[in-house]
Amino acid sequence: MPFNLSEFNWPLVIIIAAISATMSYVGDILGKKIGKKRISILRLRPRYTSTLITIVTGIAVAILTLIAAAYSSDSVKMAIFGPNIMARRMTELTNEVRERRNELDDMTLELVASQSELSSIRAEKQAAEEAVASLRQETSSLKRGLAEMKEGRVIVFQGEMLAQTSLESGESGYDTDAAVETLVGLSGDYLSRKITESWEADALDAPDVVVTKEMRDIIDVQLRSASGRKVLRLVAPSNIVMGQTLEGVVNIFDSNLVFEEGEVLIRERLSGFRTHEDAADALYTMLKYVNRAAVSKGILPDPFSGTVGNLDSLDFYGIVDQIVDESGDESRVVTILAASDIYTEGPVRVRIEVGEERAIED
Repeated sequence: MPFNLSEFNWPLVIIIAAISATMSYVGDILGKKIGKKRISILRLRPRYTSTLITIVTGIAVAILTLIAAAYSSDSVKMAIFGPNIMARRMTELTNEVRERRNELDDMTLELVASQSELSSIRAEKQAAEEAVASLRQETSSLKRGLAEMKEGRVIVFQGEMLAQTSLESGESGYDTDAAVETLVGLSGDYLSRKITESWEADALDAPDVVVTKEMRDIIDVQLRSASGRKVLRLVAPSNIVMGQTLEGVVNIFDSNLVFEEGEVLIRERLSGFRTHEDAADALYTMLKYVNRAAVSKGILPDPFSGTVGNLDSLDFYGIVDQIVDESGDESRVVTILAASDIYTEGPVRVRIEVGEERAIED
């Protein structure tokens, strides 16, 4: 670095030189006077006293030089007092940095929390949008189903039984897969007949009937520790219109023998029925009693109609013809018997016998 005399602080150099010269002069004069008069300070010998005066003078020169330099130059002041100031400032800055870092950490945590909350809000918004879309789809489906219903296109109503089958436990338990396939097949046949009879439509238009894996797992769990005879019923979970897929619900019940073949369910003496209408009412009342009695003994009614069986209309009115007595003088004994062994699942198939009271008594 080149040396340039113009860069010197000449006023400071002059002041320092003047102070040094003055103090040296004063010290020299004092030293001479003390030496001549052999003055003793602090009980020191004159020679040592002179040396002490010289040392004090040098110290005074140094102190005054520093004071003058510090007063006349900021650079010198910083060099003298800077370390303590810098140390104090450094401590202040360190504390300030620590505070800022803590604030930054707090802000970072708040930012993370805000981002998490934002993600949660977005997820809720997405779920809400999906729920709205699902509701719209469901509403559209309901509207379509309502339109189909108004047009008479509802194929199956909620709770309607489509098929049922009995199931016996073997050495390896229940063959649930075969039972489920039987239910699906019977349901398809039932729907095909219903469509053909109701709309004279092609059976291929019948809804597809499926039993989901979740439903099959439920069946397996229910039958895993069971034993004995069971009955499985497949019912519709909701109204099903043409073209929809029907996911059947399978209900499982215990199956026991309730009525043996030939067992008398009801027997009554009927008389005075001159018209078919009166005879039909009487027979219908007897059949209603059989229905109630069967349900009370544990026969499972149809979940949709509430009945446990049905009687063909031709058979019904054929029995009515046998009951009618145009003269109104003869009595008829009507006996309703179980046509075969009847289990819990039904249906209750009956055989109706009509005879004259005299013949029954004989």
